[in-house]
Amino acid sequence: MASHPRKSSSAVKQRSALRLASFAICAGLASVISGSSLLDAFVGNSHPKRETLKPRLHFPSARQTPATLRLAQESEVEHVRWLDPLDANVEEISPDEGATVLPVFPLGGPFMPYTKQSLQIFEPRYRQLYDNILLSGSRRFVVTPVDPRSEDSLRLAQVGVVFYLDDLKDLSEQTQDRVKYMCEHTIIGRVKLKRVLNPADWFSRATYLRAETDPVDDTDTDMDSSLLEDEVMQLMRDLVPLYGELGMPSYDLNILQERNSSRAEKNGLWSLAEVWVQLLGAQLQMKRKLFESRLQDIIRPYAKEGQKELSISELPPEAIADIKRLEQEFQAMGNTMVMKQLEFGQLLIQTDSHRGRLEHFKTTLDEEYRTVIAQKSLKSLGDR
Repeated sequence: MASHPRKSSSAVKQRSALRLASFAICAGLASVISGSSLLDAFVGNSHPKRETLKPRLHFPSARQTPATLRLAQESEVEHVRWLDPLDANVEEISPDEGATVLPVFPLGGPFMPYTKQSLQIFEPRYRQLYDNILLSGSRRFVVTPVDPRSEDSLRLAQVGVVFYLDDLKDLSEQTQDRVKYMCEHTIIGRVKLKRVLNPADWFSRATYLRAETDPVDDTDTDMDSSLLEDEVMQLMRDLVPLYGELGMPSYDLNILQERNSSRAEKNGLWSLAEVWVQLLGAQLQMKRKLFESRLQDIIRPYAKEGQKELSISELPPEAIADIKRLEQEFQAMGNTMVMKQLEFGQLLIQTDSHRGRLEHFKTTLDEEYRTVIAQKSLKSLGDR
């Protein structure tokens, strides 16, 4: 997802954007992660610029390649807590007396608490959501990711983050009503979704979802986790030179001077987690560029001089088979990387202790460190 991080997609397409249907969709989800400019500080090797052919190809969707999705699902999301799938036949439920009911906006994410996020709003039901939160004065709604195994139903994560609307601009005239609002938000906390009140509206698209919610607060506010905090910071520092040696995307060490792994809302562990989520997105972009480069290597020999586009019907069977294998390889890789990003963020969000989040973060960094060290060793062997 090479788009600017502030151009977050909104008004999720009901089905295609909620499934990891192809590597391209995976990349799209990964890029919708932040309203800040952290990605400007990420570095990685770029490929030499060459004239790019535009192949008119259609790659199969996730529904056509279920084995790829099963592998990613079984290995990546087993610990994330999900609600039961929404049922189109369930009538609207009245909330319990005194319950806190909030609008629900399913989005890819993950989005970290106490960060800034931007969304462009174009779908009618989410235009209605913003109109209503402005009219009521609440200015709040829940954003939660969707289980990519949901298929035609919808399974929401049990814990979501609360977006608070800071600013809204009407872009109807400038965009010929393609985009209604550009919205700026602060994520102010987390909530547990107890139950969705109007599940059938997801399928009819008549309006946005609403859910009963409970706040999620930490249970270890008096615990000293400073040693674990130091270990997380040191691992973040140790990875930077390794990424540099391998030519992998990385974050600037200056970012770590501005952030820490404390429980502080501003520039604490949540902001550090956002850096990590964006790094995973940058790694996905690097893989996507590699995919595009290898695709060009396959089709370029069959292009005539000056040809800008190439239909798949113009390719020989062996080239089509190579493209099919390449697409399956990178789709599987992309699905796995997106699920890795989703699982990392969602486990942090649903954990109700600072120490628990530190332990999960440290485990993730330990695994990454071992992986990168192994890659470095393989590279050293190959350079001999």
